[in-house]
Amino acid sequence: MNNCLTANQTIQPYSFDYDSAFQINFGLITRDQQQKIKQAKIVICGMFGGGAAAIMLARSGFARFTLIDHNCYSIYDMNRDAGCYNDTLGQYKVEVIAGQIKRINPQAEVSTVTKKVTLQEIRAYIQESDIYLAQSDDIAFSCHSLLIAQTLNRYGITFMPSGMTAYVEAYPPGRRKVVDPAALFGAPDKLTCQQLYYFLRNPLNRCGRRWHITEGKWRIDWFIRWKDRKNIEAQLCPNVWLAAGLACTEIIKYVTQKWKLVEVPDMWHSRTADNNCRTGKFRRRSWWFERIIFRIFKIEFMGLGNTYRKYTARRFKNEISGMLEQEKESKPVRLPFMWKYLI
Repeated sequence: MNNCLTANQTIQPYSFDYDSAFQINFGLITRDQQQKIKQAKIVICGMFGGGAAAIMLARSGFARFTLIDHNCYSIYDMNRDAGCYNDTLGQYKVEVIAGQIKRINPQAEVSTVTKKVTLQEIRAYIQESDIYLAQSDDIAFSCHSLLIAQTLNRYGITFMPSGMTAYVEAYPPGRRKVVDPAALFGAPDKLTCQQLYYFLRNPLNRCGRRWHITEGKWRIDWFIRWKDRKNIEAQLCPNVWLAAGLACTEIIKYVTQKWKLVEVPDMWHSRTADNNCRTGKFRRRSWWFERIIFRIFKIEFMGLGNTYRKYTARRFKNEISGMLEQEKESKPVRLPFMWKYLI
């Protein structure tokens, strides 16, 4: 006999019991480890993917959250944001996600911040936490906030989905050396937050992020418009949530002290279109290419850097134009030699 309630029936008040709600976890972890999960304090900055992560963590038994995001849901968030529904449009993301966490666990402690925070302000939040998940739409801000987490000896983690690929980077405390997140992908290190912000927005520098096409499987016309800052990054909900799930798994591994952690310079790297998900360093050939080319761009002798910069821009334009024509003709896009073997 079906004992489920119908849509018109009223649900009676239920006395929430934490152990009953999460007892299935005891098939994997002990009660003491579950208590560590319950007591851990998590700060999540950015609800784009952070909202999906917050829901997964709440369903795993985490019960102490600080959610930070000044944005409200818009129709453009519908395809991937966990809290975006037709009836939540215009509402603060953090307040919607906080409400969902409380629906999962009424005993959860959830605080929300609905203003845009500075690096100094995020430092205070990180210092009061055990785990910091950086998911700000501003990548430069996320990178520098992860530097802060390392200096404060806090567990920092982020995930970077793009189309049909994603990277998950974790920075456990106790490391001997602070790692620059941007430098892991070949960007110049030791840039200020503002310098990194403009570096990442520079159309010529964006040409170097060709993995959006080769691994993320973006359409060529979308990449061109993104390069020129006319489009946002292409995202697909399952890939965003997959990356969030991998990040949440690493957080659980860290808190319970069970299973081997993945930590930078190694990172999770999913390529779902190619049926591949593994851990390892960012492609060394791409890393070296990026590092070398940016150094060449800086050469001032006889204007060599500027000359090579113009040559690189022309070459990229020719390559991407040819690929765009193939796409328009519905032909398979053939990657140039350098894209396949050097970048």
